[in-house]
Order: sequence, then structure tokens, then C-alpha cells
Amino acid sequence: MGQNMKILIATLLGFIVGVSGTLAGGSIIISQKRETQTKQGWLLGFSGGVMMAVTIFDLWPEAWHFGGFFPTFLGTGTGILLVNLFDPLLQLTPWYRRKNFSRLTKVGILLGMGIGAHNFPEGVALGTTFIASPVVSGWLGLALLMAIHNIPEGMVMASAFKMGKVPLFKTITALILVELPMALGSALGAFLGQISPWMISLSLGFAGGAMFFLVVKELLPAARQSSGIFGIGLGLGTGFGVGILLVNLLH
Repeated sequence: MGQNMKILIATLLGFIVGVSGTLAGGSIIISQKRETQTKQGWLLGFSGGVMMAVTIFDLWPEAWHFGGFFPTFLGTGTGILLVNLFDPLLQLTPWYRRKNFSRLTKVGILLGMGIGAHNFPEGVALGTTFIASPVVSGWLGLALLMAIHNIPEGMVMASAFKMGKVPLFKTITALILVELPMALGSALGAFLGQISPWMISLSLGFAGGAMFFLVVKELLPAARQSSGIFGIGLGLGTGFGVGILLVNLLH
């Protein structure tokens, strides 16, 4: 098998693995019947809990492992800054003003950006593993873990978009597009064999900072508008526990 063909297969593999996870997670939410306000608050709290657990116990430790304090701190700060500047910057564009996105739709878009940022180094890891051992047994285990890892991410994005009343087709399209960085990462991993650990740390820190701050700044306040403190707290605690369980299962 030629090198170009291997890179192409690695790219397709990264894309398929990523999309299978996010679409599976999104389908769980999309298939649900119309939620009550209490259920909406619980679901948003659950999504926030999952994201916080994944950030605290997965993204930030991985970022620290690859690059140490500085790139982790820089990436985290950049992610937080992006969340703060996202709305004011987009308000300057006529397209965004015409769309008049709801708060939850904007949350879904920002979550997608954060998910895409940390999908890139995941793709690099998969592409590198595929080149090192192209037989199925050499990369299948890692691919399955990554697909499972993406399930809660698909649930979180789909929850925000569904409650923001985004049409089904656009929600599915977003769940697919957010995995393009994983495909690009797989291609780069297959081509170079590796990527700078500093850059991996930076991208993981960025994703963690954006997601964590987004949960605190947007997701939980939006849940507060839909439900009472008890429902949000129950959802947040359940999601946090599920997130910790998933992180431990996948490592």
C-alpha cells in the first residue's frame, strides 16, 4: 500500500470514528420526545456535568502531560477569552445579526468549537497509530475508545441545539462538521508520524478552558431559566459522575 493511500485511509478512519461517536450521542437526544422545562434543566445540568468532568479529569491532565504548565495555561486562557469575545465579535457581522441566534444555539456553536479543538490531537494520535500498525488489531482498540469518548460530546451539542430549536438537518450537519478536525489530525498524524507535544497541550488546554468556562457562563444559567435548583443540581451531579466513569473507562 502506497504512502498516499495510507494517508487517505487514515483521514477517512479519523472522520468515521469521530462522526460515529457524535452521531450516536446526538441520536440519543434527538430521538427523545419533547421535554418539559424540568427535564430541559436536568438535561442541560447533566451535559454541563459531563463536560466539567471530562475537562477536569481528561483534557487538562492530558494537556499538562504533553506540555506542562505554560501551554496548558496559555491554551486554557485562550479558550476562556474566546468564549468571552465570541458574541461581541460576531455581533459585528451582518450575517450573525440577521440570524439572531438564541442563547442555547450560541452555546452549541461554542461547544462545537471546543470539541473540534480537542478532536484534532485525538486524530493525530489515531493517524500515528494507524501508520505504525496498519493491521486492524493495531488501531481498532484506540478507534473504539475514541468513538465512545465522542458519544457524550454529541449528546451535549445536540441538547443545546435541540433546546435552541435548531432544525434537525442543521443539528446533524453540525455534529458531522465538528469531526473534520479529527480527520485533518489523522491525516497529519499519518503524514508526519507525530506532532509537537507543545501544540497538543495547547489545543487540549484551549478545549478545556472553552468548555469549562462555557458551562459556568452559559450552560448552567440557561438551565436555571428552565428548571429549579434541585433539577439542575441533580443533573449536574449525575453528569459529573457519568463523566468521571467514562474518563476512567477510557484510560
